[in-house]
Amino acid sequence: MIKIKKLNYMYKSYKKEKGIKGAFKDFRHRQVEEIYSISDFDLHIEKGEVIGLLGPNGAGKTTLIKLLVGILEPMSGEVSCDGYKPFDKDRKYLKNIGVVLGQKSQLIWDLPAVETLDMLRLIYKIDRKKYEEKLAKMTKLLNLEEKLNTPVRKLSMGERVKFEIICSLIHSPKLLFLDEPTIGLDLTSQLNIHEFLNEINRTEKTTMIITSHYLKDIEALCDRVVILLKGKKRADTTIRKLIDRFSDDGDNMVIKLKEDSSLKSDMGQIVDGKIIIEAKELNKFIENTDIEEIESIERNKKSFEEVIFSIYEEE
Repeated sequence: MIKIKKLNYMYKSYKKEKGIKGAFKDFRHRQVEEIYSISDFDLHIEKGEVIGLLGPNGAGKTTLIKLLVGILEPMSGEVSCDGYKPFDKDRKYLKNIGVVLGQKSQLIWDLPAVETLDMLRLIYKIDRKKYEEKLAKMTKLLNLEEKLNTPVRKLSMGERVKFEIICSLIHSPKLLFLDEPTIGLDLTSQLNIHEFLNEINRTEKTTMIITSHYLKDIEALCDRVVILLKGKKRADTTIRKLIDRFSDDGDNMVIKLKEDSSLKSDMGQIVDGKIIIEAKELNKFIENTDIEEIESIERNKKSFEEVIFSIYEEE
């Protein structure tokens, strides 16, 4: 579905010294700095996968999506999406992608959302019957049936975002790009969108690439995550494997004692029948403890958020 090999994208920035002297120098000769926002990047995505694209601000996530959509042209390397080169802007390719970019809206502010959707029906040449069936299905899934004829300016932020997602899916694209799809939304709207996107992926096998600083989006929607740091791929794996990889001997072990246990330990405080000790102390604990007193031992691993934070912090 998507194949990226040795992709590079660079932009130019201009340096300027402080003060009037710096302004004169800048006027005569500008200092140019070349910055790679995507560097030597490889990626392969199969049909129907849902990929979480992670990285701090400035890591290159939005740049990568713009390269895949065809807004930007690669400096070098290869990009192929469903057999097309995105920057060629082939009509067949454009008809098979859907895009939601942050706060950039497709909706016409003073008109009801249904007017924008009907315009998209004409642009994409969608059969009216199929269009009406799909629209009814999506508005029902997102609880928007009574909002179709409400002017966009009178909708809540959550309702507007839901309609933006419907706009990106009304033509049944093979590829969906979502950049911060739940930014600024309340918990109910977030969960509603998660359920909706999971249903679309399950029933239509739509391939999705999602960027979000809200990691609950990624956990709810993605099995696989790709981490970008300063334009380079830092990791490409599942959430579970990522947590396992970045968990180490510094993790804690949770030791659950049997109900009738009278065990006392100097290695950790017993709370609610459990002892929490450092993983590196486990062998020592077992050597000095009657194992008949123990019901279970589990590793208390880092959360997904903790793992991502530690990766960003290392960089």
